[in-house]
Amino acid sequence: MFEIIAMLTMFIDHLGAAFFPEQIWFRIIGRIAMPLYTYGIVQGYKYTRNFKRYLGRLTLIAVVSQVFYMPLFHTYGLNVVFTFLVCLLLLKYHDQTKSKLKYLVIPLVACGLEIGDFDYGIYALILMLIYQVNKRIIWRHNLLNIIYFFLYGWQVQLFSVLPTILIKKEKNRLLSGKARLFYRAFYPLHLAFLLLLSKIF
Repeated sequence: MFEIIAMLTMFIDHLGAAFFPEQIWFRIIGRIAMPLYTYGIVQGYKYTRNFKRYLGRLTLIAVVSQVFYMPLFHTYGLNVVFTFLVCLLLLKYHDQTKSKLKYLVIPLVACGLEIGDFDYGIYALILMLIYQVNKRIIWRHNLLNIIYFFLYGWQVQLFSVLPTILIKKEKNRLLSGKARLFYRAFYPLHLAFLLLLSKIF
């Protein structure tokens, strides 16, 4: 269920960003998508039987998506799947490394998410950690949004706590079979579709 909501709201968000940037309601609806995808990544990390294969699949999605992401949004920044990849590697490094040096390395790499213009940057990493710890997630997500509101004026992002409430209150029903494959391919596919529309109209 979460996957279907994530796909629909992301499509609405990117449709608005590409064609109706003055219509804020597209972006408000779109705030639902990113937390659901972040939660999905955390669950994938937790339950995957082959981390390298999981990482490889995400890398393929990130690279293919970037081809459409840059011309569609007129940016040289990296799409959010690249951000998820870095966050996953940091989670793995944290879980497998006993050295206290990791408490220096992880913040430094996290800063690189901002310097390197990764979509959502450090915000994505913090949200991923909130879901990974899985305690008081609504309160912590609200706090994260309030901090970003005061630091960067992210007003619309305040709505992103709504999917966290859904995650807390409802049990997800995972897609399977061909529906699961479609979910994995949806990010680059919808970007390609929107880019095609932008060329036509």
